[in-house]
Amino acid sequence: MVTSTGTVIDVLETAAPWGLPEAGTPEAVKHEPLEPDPLVLVGAHAGAGTSTWAHLLHGDDAETTAPADGRIVVVCRSVPSGIAAAKRLIRDVGPERVQAVLIVADAPGQPVPAAAREQRVLAGANTVVFAPWMPRLRGVTEISEALDGQLARTAQRVSKALLGASTKKKGNDDGSGTVRGGRESAASHGSG
Repeated sequence: MVTSTGTVIDVLETAAPWGLPEAGTPEAVKHEPLEPDPLVLVGAHAGAGTSTWAHLLHGDDAETTAPADGRIVVVCRSVPSGIAAAKRLIRDVGPERVQAVLIVADAPGQPVPAAAREQRVLAGANTVVFAPWMPRLRGVTEISEALDGQLARTAQRVSKALLGASTKKKGNDDGSGTVRGGRESAASHGSG
């Protein structure tokens, strides 16, 4: 039953025999609509792209401070120092809390060899999603509605890869507390 205020209340015809409140009484169980937990993006370092990707993915921007509990997406740039910062953050919060690592391209084209090596190492133990270089973001201080629309396809691919990473991570738990990693390619490293 839906009340005039829009609250959903369970209607149980046979509630009394089970010791439950009768439908329509104030004691009836109220249900809030189920929504998936929002993505919480945490930057491994300043300038990682956390605020931008939190906006594009409609997630929560935790800046560079991980919340006390819950799953997070670690964000870093595709440079050796950014990946090293991501590794430190994963170590500090615990790998079981990391849903995925979002590596944001620092430039068009392929990453430098040292960064590519570190990305492979990181992907060996964590789910890694790559966000492409997006030249349209250069020189803007805020993402306008028009620009948001232009970037929607790329953001959707990254979001889908992160959702897949979450599903895989839950399925890869072997009971030992260790979760096998993987690599998700949300988009190419080329300009977008």
